[in-house]
Amino acid sequence: MPMPANPPKNPASPFASFAGHHIGIRVPDYEAAKAWYTEKLDFRVLQEWPYGELRLAYLSPPNDDDFHLELLAGPVPSPNKVLDDLDVSLRHGGYHHVCLRVENVDQARAELERRRVDLVGAPFEIADISRRLAFFRDPWGNMFEIAETLPGAGA
Repeated sequence: MPMPANPPKNPASPFASFAGHHIGIRVPDYEAAKAWYTEKLDFRVLQEWPYGELRLAYLSPPNDDDFHLELLAGPVPSPNKVLDDLDVSLRHGGYHHVCLRVENVDQARAELERRRVDLVGAPFEIADISRRLAFFRDPWGNMFEIAETLPGAGA
């Protein structure tokens, strides 16, 4: 089933300028996180700066200059629980995952596996959204989804 058409845009909204820019990921170790994202996912370091006791950075995906992952690194007194099961993870409120588009989920997942990234469950398809999906985690339990648009589906 193809995705439905987007609803009409609302340029009159006071929030008409909203657009995605970045997601902030809280991690305990700046150098380890920067190394993991750049070595495992080929993210590029755009900018680095201090913020109080924290070290921050904007990282960009290998071929996308419009989305950033912001590392917020320093001691984490209250770490999130790391869950091994996607279905169990859906029982918890709040932030769940970041989704990254890919051309081919199976190829991307195979490369993640080759790079020893922590994979969560098996890939699966959801016909209602015309997507093939797979999930993985960083070493600190932050969940990511990779999504492929199935043939014949809209973007």
